[in-house]
Amino acid sequence: MAVLPERLVRRAERLVVVEPPLAVAGFEMLMLWHERWHRDPAHQWLRQFIVNSLEEQTC
Repeated sequence: MAVLPERLVRRAERLVVVEPPLAVAGFEMLMLWHERWHRDPAHQWLRQFIVNSLEEQTC
């Protein structure tokens, strides 16, 4: 049993979808990284890529 985003479940052919018996609260997404990576250009690019990808999926 799992609670998954609907867009993910739509891609899975063999999953059975049912309404959860309890209210499911939303969630917050965070990105965390070590201080030494904060100014690294490649790491900055990756973080921005992740943010942009998630924004596109939620539109």
